[in-house]
Amino acid sequence: MKFLLGAALAGLALLPGCGGSSSSTTTPQPLNWTACEDVENTQCTTIRVPIDHTNPGGAKATLRLARVRADDQATKLGMMFIIPGGPGVGISDTFGTNRKNFHIDDFFSQYFDVVSLDPRGVGESSLISCPGTIPTPIAPFDTAPTPDQFAAIADANAAFVQTCFQATDALMGHLSSIDTADDIESIRLALTPNRKLVAYSASYGTLYSAMYLERYGSHVKTLVMDGVFDHSLQFPMNLTTDIGGTQDSFNRFSAWCPQNASCGIPDVGNVFDQEIALVPQLRWIVPQLFAGGPPYWLVIADLLNKKLTPPTPPAANPGALGLFLGVTCEDEGPQGDYAALLSTYTPIAESSPRFAWKFWDATPQTHGTAGVGDCVGWPYPATNPPHVLQVGPHPNVLVANNTHDPATPLAYALSVWSQIPRARLLIADVDGHQSMFFSQCAYENIRSFLLGKSLPDKTMCSN
Repeated sequence: MKFLLGAALAGLALLPGCGGSSSSTTTPQPLNWTACEDVENTQCTTIRVPIDHTNPGGAKATLRLARVRADDQATKLGMMFIIPGGPGVGISDTFGTNRKNFHIDDFFSQYFDVVSLDPRGVGESSLISCPGTIPTPIAPFDTAPTPDQFAAIADANAAFVQTCFQATDALMGHLSSIDTADDIESIRLALTPNRKLVAYSASYGTLYSAMYLERYGSHVKTLVMDGVFDHSLQFPMNLTTDIGGTQDSFNRFSAWCPQNASCGIPDVGNVFDQEIALVPQLRWIVPQLFAGGPPYWLVIADLLNKKLTPPTPPAANPGALGLFLGVTCEDEGPQGDYAALLSTYTPIAESSPRFAWKFWDATPQTHGTAGVGDCVGWPYPATNPPHVLQVGPHPNVLVANNTHDPATPLAYALSVWSQIPRARLLIADVDGHQSMFFSQCAYENIRSFLLGKSLPDKTMCSN
């Protein structure tokens, strides 16, 4: 969940059709598309949306949109929307860094105008300002925090977050996945008011699309959820599942490495422990690289073999941290029960000692991974608390996941699939985050589904 691979590489409840907040956009807004300044071969524009969609006449936020137009406008099938994840990912990833992985030019633009956005608070969309001091991570990494450390984390987080609310005002309180789902509906109405939504969502973006499905299910034509986040689990259980996924990837890398001459480390665990003692940031860099699948296993090997210099963490970005905390904690709520957190994480620490307590050091502005301590000290109730999806039957929804995904383990996808009656399921028996990125079979099935072709109830991909 909440995955930003690029950071690790720096330097190297309503039934569908039955309501929900209606968008204030009832007629298409006039949009002026021009060449994006920061992404090649892509057009950008902006749209105004209510900060609070329940108050359509109130203050507005500006969202940046981007599109790659279909090759043949006369025969195009309409618009396909790519819903990015993170939280914190936007246009520069979708149409820039990961443009090839998203198959923008080699396939989708043959059939659709492909559109994406900088979600509120991301990229060039009404950024979050946090003038406070970023909380200092607690060390050591291998043990649980003491009650005094827990209290210190809560106080530091609360003080920092209050500066975000003071500087950003209403927007800081409207960053949940429900708010982004309402934004997506405003965009649909602005761009294709007479067409239903065709969309591919990825990673944390699958929570945005799940909330859209819950609120605007009757407006969905085709929806793919790939690398799935499960919002029915409470935050501590989500993170224990993440830790298990990271451990699974570590185990698979540890089995591969001694058999591969380009890696050749007999005891990966021992070498990893030695290296993180010398270079602590490897503890979060390596799990992020696992999300890149086998292509990055050689990078991990070179890091552990000291053939590569570990990247320097990027400079702290208070606004990016505020955005990350705003989305996460408005979706999850404050985590103030020390005893409950301790009881949740102690068992997983026994089975995954290298990674369990590392999540206390999860500072999203440096590596984009959710941490146990992120919402400790968050001062307000969740605006979108964890819950089982309340949706009707949707055979037009495809839930897809890899068997070995450290960022969104397969258990999430199976749970979400069970919550959407008649949804299709696709499982790719590969490593890495997002099946479309790592499985040719998954990509071909996702492509067919987005083009309107039916799939079996369950599809298994072996490559």
